[in-house]
Amino acid sequence: MPWCPKCKTEYRDGFRVCADCGSELVAEQPIEERKAPQWEAAGVDIPGMEAASSSEEETVEEIQGESAENRDETEDEGAEKRKGESSKSGKSGGLYQDSSERASENRSSAWILLILGILGLIVVVLGATEVLPIHMGNSYLFYGVMGAIFILFVVSGVVSMKNAKFFEKKAESENSLRTTLLEWCRVNLDAAEIDGKIGAQGVSEEVLYFRRFSYIKEKMNHQFVNLDQGFLDRLIDDYVYDSVFEGKSE
Repeated sequence: MPWCPKCKTEYRDGFRVCADCGSELVAEQPIEERKAPQWEAAGVDIPGMEAASSSEEETVEEIQGESAENRDETEDEGAEKRKGESSKSGKSGGLYQDSSERASENRSSAWILLILGILGLIVVVLGATEVLPIHMGNSYLFYGVMGAIFILFVVSGVVSMKNAKFFEKKAESENSLRTTLLEWCRVNLDAAEIDGKIGAQGVSEEVLYFRRFSYIKEKMNHQFVNLDQGFLDRLIDDYVYDSVFEGKSE
């Protein structure tokens, strides 16, 4: 929009001369003039304005500094807490299942599938031979589909039973390994020695648990190579930790 450089007044399009001072209008207001506050353009000095701006900037910097400091402390505490919780995952329902549990689950599933499959096949055969009064619109299609489903049940049951036997054998090996590891821990792990090495003074219970757990796990991995880490975590949570630190005051 046209603008008078002397009066600093804007005009609508079509005007060429300022009505107040007669100066020739320019095409548009300069950028630096548009950005300048009204009191600066008019040459007015507002007392305390600079002091207020400086005070606001200092206050913002202080708040940002405090926020960053508090955030760092919170992140550190959260990291330690997450570490402690992750170390206790075995006791709170970790992902690892030992072979004896898996063998039991597979055996239960196998019996359920076999019973349902065999009973279903008996009903299908009796219905197809018209021993049972079951009348369907398309009996061949119905009995064919149902027969295939119950045969699948039987096959799945057989597979689950084989898996149960496999896990039973694996459980025997795990039990033998568990006995060996527990005996080694009983002889070689001492609560006072562990706390002395990890620095147990002045730390929270969760961080202390994490440090003890990590130290024990490192020692066992060093002594026994190629251990399943899920099995080892479960063993330390369920047996080793309590046996080493039982009755020790935190």
